[in-house]
Amino acid sequence: CRVCGRLPTVTTSDICGARRYDRIAAHPWLLDLVYAATFHGRERAVRRASYDALGLGPGDHVLELGCGPGNSLAALADRVGPTGRVVAVDYSAGMVDRAAGRANVDVVRADATRPPVADGAFDAVYAAMSLSATADPAVAVAGGRAALRPGGRLVVLDARPFRRAPWTALNPVVDPLARRLTNWHPETDVVETMHDQFASVASDATTGGAVFVAVGQFECVEVGVGDA
Repeated sequence: CRVCGRLPTVTTSDICGARRYDRIAAHPWLLDLVYAATFHGRERAVRRASYDALGLGPGDHVLELGCGPGNSLAALADRVGPTGRVVAVDYSAGMVDRAAGRANVDVVRADATRPPVADGAFDAVYAAMSLSATADPAVAVAGGRAALRPGGRLVVLDARPFRRAPWTALNPVVDPLARRLTNWHPETDVVETMHDQFASVASDATTGGAVFVAVGQFECVEVGVGDA
């Protein structure tokens, strides 16, 4: 890979989480159901807002942490063009198999908390519905920050417990169910961990405050995330 040299395979310490997503990879309709319940019909618009927030251009290098079946890879590759590069990691061998095979994209099995990339190698780092499913989201945020070049940005699209009534009444049911199905760790506030790593963080939320797009900027400049 031109971005970071040879990409080694890195195993994960979160064996249970990886196996859970291996099973989901074998039954992709399960993930479709999870996303339908999470986004309430707004998945396409929210994902587009998160791609826009990356600020990618031709020739840029972007790292995706927790790429899953590769739902974002075509959009990322299109934005960086043939002179750019997309590197994607996921801890599930099943998900890596489903995501691999796209032009201009390197997919490797690795833990999002320990991406096998050089520090400062990327213009942007992206994580969609993945950091909250890692064993330590704060460590994953720190790793994403380390991979950025000066001026780069980390964009996170993720979900957390509902923040606004009447949606909050669903948390006692939704939280344990999502934890069991998707290895979710709702006890960690991903946006707060981003504030620990970045001087500038902007975020926007929808669906009762549960689905959010957050942008951490390497340098303290104004960032807009658009309408999520």
